[in-house]
Amino acid sequence: MIADKDRGYSWYKAITKANAGEVHVIGSRNVKTMLLELLKDSDVEIYEYHRDIPLEVEKREFKINTVKKGDALICFSRKRVLETASRLQNNGRAASMIYGSMPPETRKKQIQRFIEGETTVIVATDAIGMGLNLPIRRIVFLENEKFDGTRRRLLTSQEVKQIAGRAGRKGLYNTGRVAFTADINRMKQLLLQEDEALQTFAITPTSEMLDRFQKYSRDLGTFFDLWMKFESPKGTKKAPLTEERELYEMIRDTEMEARLSLKDLYSFLQLPFSSREPSLTRQWEETIMAIITGDEMPEPKLKLRNLEELELTYKAIGLHLLFLYRLNRPTEAVYWERVREEISDKVHERLKTDVKNMSRKCKRCGKKLAWDHRFPICEACFETQSRRNYSRY
Repeated sequence: MIADKDRGYSWYKAITKANAGEVHVIGSRNVKTMLLELLKDSDVEIYEYHRDIPLEVEKREFKINTVKKGDALICFSRKRVLETASRLQNNGRAASMIYGSMPPETRKKQIQRFIEGETTVIVATDAIGMGLNLPIRRIVFLENEKFDGTRRRLLTSQEVKQIAGRAGRKGLYNTGRVAFTADINRMKQLLLQEDEALQTFAITPTSEMLDRFQKYSRDLGTFFDLWMKFESPKGTKKAPLTEERELYEMIRDTEMEARLSLKDLYSFLQLPFSSREPSLTRQWEETIMAIITGDEMPEPKLKLRNLEELELTYKAIGLHLLFLYRLNRPTEAVYWERVREEISDKVHERLKTDVKNMSRKCKRCGKKLAWDHRFPICEACFETQSRRNYSRY
């Protein structure tokens, strides 16, 4: 994660700036040299661990009707997780679900259902590879590719290893099993491939840089341009600051930019929220405007009709809390923390009751699609579309 071009700097800060007497850093061996260089002035103790049980790749391609107790089915979008869980539940097999945007409290409850045997299968994104230790018999990759925010690409060797390594539990499943739905040999090679040592980690502008810059200019657009021209030190790479730049363009040359200090403006741009959600960016703008005009901050709207609305409401409360904590308003924050917990409970209940109706369907006609259908429309709609396209020529 520290090498991630967009989020790596957060891990860098967590490791090097943590206000703690002791910090535990866990990683694969290919990050060891870089971390030691990063922490060269610190007292470092190294513990190396080896996998206790073997990992075995199945020779046959996985089929959904062969799913068994203890399986974890892996796909790479929330939508696909819900559709797959729906298919399983409609076939009489209860499944727990894990995906990145799921509220953490909901995730814990979903995991607990699996551990206690209330569900026998997990359907998850690659979020399952992040710090979760579960009694999983077999990891099944329903997809070999993922969308990384820019393009759809083949999984990397490290991604395959990180996820596949969840399979097996000493004393319960003494061999971890891994299955794929296609290209078994190719994926097996990724699993066996030796890791290349990581050479760089991501950095972002420091507060010292902002301090020096604002002595000469208050134009944050110019600052971003200079950052792109900045030559990063050896062993580092610049974070592209894509989301910060996009948010800045929304308020550039407005009263908000004029009335905020450069540091305050930049800190608002760095708030960790889902800036791809239009309702959240509106909330972000309206809250900043309320702060600079001295008005009451707008409260999140509680929309509860379906799972999508509940999850968006959870995110809206999270953004509101970021502002409350930043403005040192703990009493209000306590109230909204309680509301957020209630929303998380509702998300958990919705996942148990609503997922049956989330089966995969053709985007055109609504016909149910097979779980492994590669395209968003059915064959009939595809043929109709092809005939129309052909008739134009």
